[in-house]
Amino acid sequence: MVRSYCFCLLLLSTIVAVTVAIAAEELPPAPTTFKTLNGKLDLAPLNRNAPLVIAKGGFSGIFPDSSEYAFAFASSLHTSLWCDVQLTKDGVGICLRDLLMQNCTDITEIYPEGMKAYLINGAQKTGWLPVDYNMASLRNVTCIMVPKNYIWPVTSDNYIQLHIQIVQEAHNAGLEIYASDFSNDGIFPYNYSYDPLGEYLSFVSDGGFSVDGVLTDFPLTASEAIDCFSNLNTSRKTDHGNPLIISHNGGSGDYPGCTDLAYENAVRDGADVIDCSIQMTKDGIPICMSSIDLLATTDVQQSKFCSLLSVIPEIQSKKGIFTFNLTWDDINILRPKISSPLSDYVMLRNPRYTNHGKFLKLSEFLTYAKDKELSGIMITIENAAFMAASLGFDVVDLVTTALSHAGYNNPTTTNEVMIQSRHSAVLVKLKQQKTQYKLVYTLPLNIDDASDSSVAEINKFADAVIVDRKSVFVESSGFIVRKTNLVKELQSAGRLAVYAQVFRNEFVSSPWDFFSDETVEINNYVLLVHIDGIITDFPKTVRRYKMNSCTGLGDGKPRSMKAVEIGGLVQTLQDKVRRPARAPALVLKPSDVVEPPLPAAAAAAVPKTTGYSSPRSDCSSSCCCCNCN
Repeated sequence: MVRSYCFCLLLLSTIVAVTVAIAAEELPPAPTTFKTLNGKLDLAPLNRNAPLVIAKGGFSGIFPDSSEYAFAFASSLHTSLWCDVQLTKDGVGICLRDLLMQNCTDITEIYPEGMKAYLINGAQKTGWLPVDYNMASLRNVTCIMVPKNYIWPVTSDNYIQLHIQIVQEAHNAGLEIYASDFSNDGIFPYNYSYDPLGEYLSFVSDGGFSVDGVLTDFPLTASEAIDCFSNLNTSRKTDHGNPLIISHNGGSGDYPGCTDLAYENAVRDGADVIDCSIQMTKDGIPICMSSIDLLATTDVQQSKFCSLLSVIPEIQSKKGIFTFNLTWDDINILRPKISSPLSDYVMLRNPRYTNHGKFLKLSEFLTYAKDKELSGIMITIENAAFMAASLGFDVVDLVTTALSHAGYNNPTTTNEVMIQSRHSAVLVKLKQQKTQYKLVYTLPLNIDDASDSSVAEINKFADAVIVDRKSVFVESSGFIVRKTNLVKELQSAGRLAVYAQVFRNEFVSSPWDFFSDETVEINNYVLLVHIDGIITDFPKTVRRYKMNSCTGLGDGKPRSMKAVEIGGLVQTLQDKVRRPARAPALVLKPSDVVEPPLPAAAAAAVPKTTGYSSPRSDCSSSCCCCNCN
């Protein structure tokens, strides 16, 4: 059904585009005000509806633009379909995104000899071009469409600036204004932390203005923004119920992990639990750092310590410079380095803050967390056997002593302490000490199932487990092929809380089935898996999800907030592409869990290494770079 014809001026373009908006569904009666994050916003006479979601060529972020599948998947509430009309030789109008069909179809394979030359530019044309008119002559135009970056300008280093006044000016002139160029898999200003939902909200619920519609390749995300997130349920701002929001090295998606800035960001963005991964310094101080290898977390390769490069097989097979090679004072000289785990896809994080922040000792972390509005803290202990046998550090005792000194054993302390490790021997030792802390076991990677006997072993020492995301939804070639029963088995047979890791906003980190939208992924872990906690680089994304206004609507929730059909995308495409092979299930066995007891702390000794030497005081940056190769 044709809903309307909208003649829009495309600013910053030399073309007047005539578009046809085809309604997927009738919109309900709209209110006279539109709720925003900052309250009610009275809208202009032509702007009484909630912003319209316009699906550019259908759901063209997942399917070929203007294809049958693309239009079918885009039909949801508050979504209209955008059709770029082209005419065939016999005068039939079709939807194609480009006048040149080889750019959007496989016509070169069907008609390989059909290529012809047409003189388009330079030929005399008869028509109506915008250069013939001034603005006063175009007052009968009802709307304008502008690129999103024209409303929120972007700096040369990809950060947004203050918005310009074009939205208010258009509304004052009686015009509707639409923003274009939205996609979940495009380039985002770093302010949005790769979160497409956050970008939409800056256009439809900023408090100062709201555009009348958005043109997007991913209409589902735009729909969820308008339906469920433009009027957040702020009563859930400090809700510490499930799923728990557990930081991963603090708010490491925006700042260098395990620094003061990362922890402040995690608390500000609504984490329930902040975490500290324990590493040891040469002088025996436990510190918070995401990796034992300083090459991964600092600029040590540009320092005088770069000659300490070595290989320690018990830790890793590649060369590294390790925290226990340096004293705490040495480490404080180094600059932190932000983690960009998806840099292979040229997706870097917050470059302005690449080397900002200060690392914390465990004691400083405990003091910082104690008076924050958190449900608890999580401390990670790894490499404990190596530390005891080779370095003489009893990491378990050092951690429990620090917790006691910081007052976490006080009965009046409300913050829960969780201690997690992938080594069962660490948790067994704590269990034998009759610890009051919650013990969390990290399952091995690539586990799809767990035998009853292995769950029974875990139950002997753990209160909760951490599973990798790929142990929950099994993927092949980027598509979900099945959901495992692992979480359900652990929760029921094991009576264990289950946390999943690591959630990231970057669209390449999730399967196609979640439409390049981290909020969709989180929603499915809640609805389909009933996960107890989410470990994330970006706590803000999960906190916003927990605050969404569609929680509790049940079957009445909009389509954008319903669970996806597992394997549905593969099923839809199976006639067009080869279906991914189903990966075999890998079952956790007792032998994967049980470990020998931790060794007693021995007298400190230099670990066996290859390529180890003392630091050179005259080591220049260029020299260091050579030695680090």
